[in-house]
Amino acid sequence: MDKRRLMEYQKLKREQELLARRMEALAARELPVVAGKVKASSREFPYTEHRVSVQMDEPEAAERILRMQKIYRERQERVGQQMLEIEEFIDGIEDAETRQIFEMRFMEGRKLREIAESTSLELSTVSVKITRFLKCQTNQKNPCYNLN
Repeated sequence: MDKRRLMEYQKLKREQELLARRMEALAARELPVVAGKVKASSREFPYTEHRVSVQMDEPEAAERILRMQKIYRERQERVGQQMLEIEEFIDGIEDAETRQIFEMRFMEGRKLREIAESTSLELSTVSVKITRFLKCQTNQKNPCYNLN
């Protein structure tokens, strides 16, 4: 996991909200109603076939909405999966202070200065902890035990 990917979390969160609003708008959309004819049969024997006029949603508009809903649902699933991967990565950080820094920075989108104030650390210390942990994760040969 790299810093660029972690920074995507806030963008993914906004995209998820946008997709939810679009889904709501599609569900609230009123479809044009058209007249149609269907085959029916009488209720009693002999069941004679005849045509009946009905009111129905315009088929092409209904199909378009169903296709858009499917696209939005699939995108929501992909976005949710990407967010989950980032959340699992941060959850896997063993050091509590580092984990809290990562949550505040990448999941909550806080500025480094805000994180430093809330954790009572120096601004440079917060930045160094993030950089060291990410560097440690990419370097598999030398495990990092003490990042303080």
